[in-house]
Amino acid sequence: MWWWKKWPKHAALREDIPSETLEYLAAFVQAGLSATSAWQEIPGNLDSESPLRAIQEALQHSGTLADAIERATLHAAPEWRMLGATWSVARDSGSPLAPSLEVLAASMMDRDHTRREIAATLTGPAATMRLVMVLPLLALGGGAVTGADTAGILFATPLGLMALGLAIALMGAAWWWMRILQRDALPDRNPEELALELFSIATAGGALPEQAWSLVGEALEKYELEGSTGSEGEALTALSRRVGVPVSGLARARARLIRHRWRSEALASVNRLGVTMVIPLGVLVLPAFVLVAIVPMALALWTQATAT
Repeated sequence: MWWWKKWPKHAALREDIPSETLEYLAAFVQAGLSATSAWQEIPGNLDSESPLRAIQEALQHSGTLADAIERATLHAAPEWRMLGATWSVARDSGSPLAPSLEVLAASMMDRDHTRREIAATLTGPAATMRLVMVLPLLALGGGAVTGADTAGILFATPLGLMALGLAIALMGAAWWWMRILQRDALPDRNPEELALELFSIATAGGALPEQAWSLVGEALEKYELEGSTGSEGEALTALSRRVGVPVSGLARARARLIRHRWRSEALASVNRLGVTMVIPLGVLVLPAFVLVAIVPMALALWTQATAT
């Protein structure tokens, strides 16, 4: 009777999240495992396209860790490329590995948390958009329920076809406008944030600021990551030398401030989106609703009245 409960179940593939991988690595390295052993001990039932799985398989075939990480992350998703760049900078600068991984893991988790908050905030406007886009079709069906031949007017008369074509054009323009509003709701990230994170890792390993910026620039270019080693880093370096404060801490704090500022601006912009989306609804969707629902019904009633 309960035979289906005996059916073998395949374990679901674990989501490939670089921040989780970084947390495992930091914990394992902090506990005393070597970097190679730490990578091999990370659990997970991963897809064949996963960079983590590619690294683990390469290590099982006696590949070197540096080559395995570079090959797996060089052309992967941006988060994995950030991991590859961080590993490269930490290795070349001699920075302590576990703190470097913890710093990047915290940064990635903060980014992921912000993205989830933004996605949750966008749920309301997106649902409103989908509902309002369907209203003209619902109105057309409602006209048929009342007994008026709205469909016949809309699809079989020149005036109805003209109203239908104009309504479709208005709905298409409204959809395009709303998509543009959603796309432009988020402010651009400051390109100096990632560079400052990598710079803090490089200087924590004892590299001089000039050498650290060179390593950061090479890593950003190699892994095709957006970043800037411009005036912000130079100002922090000058401040560090003037007041005698380690520049790695200043850079990390500045990167965190930039990230939190972007988060606040992004959430504020997304909250404004709920108001700005009213504009295409009123300017385009409402006239389309009138053309599809009100105009055919009025014509149908007028036709019935003249026929009698």
